[in-house]
Amino acid sequence: MSGFNRFYLWGVKMKYHMCIYTVSGLFFKAIANALQGVYTVDSLTMLEMLVVSMIFASIETAIFPEAHPFGESKGRVFLWAVLANVAFLGGALGFGWFRGIPVWAGVVLVLILEGAMAAMWYAMRLEKKQDTKALNQNLRKFQGE
Repeated sequence: MSGFNRFYLWGVKMKYHMCIYTVSGLFFKAIANALQGVYTVDSLTMLEMLVVSMIFASIETAIFPEAHPFGESKGRVFLWAVLANVAFLGGALGFGWFRGIPVWAGVVLVLILEGAMAAMWYAMRLEKKQDTKALNQNLRKFQGE
């Protein structure tokens, strides 16, 4: 496969995850704002969330490259989980995305983040399992079994 095609497919996968992370952040930002009587989300906040999500999604694809068996390395999963928290909690605190919400709401948002990251890890794991299953079936067909 040419270098361009590999880069293009990498970008598609990275942008898909970037979009999921960005939309999730914006959804919770909109809820937090609405609970405070504000019915808009600042454009700069949207850009910040997009950039943080893009950086994390790019790093995620380096941690879990296509050729690597997903989830077999507990170290990679641990690194991914730590970096997710650093990126999204760091972004929220550093950029003040949820400034003004009560402490209990911050705790709820952190719990939702942890649940969402566990769900994303599970989805990526399922995707890799399905890909492996399909490849194995195609290999058996090719071998004439």
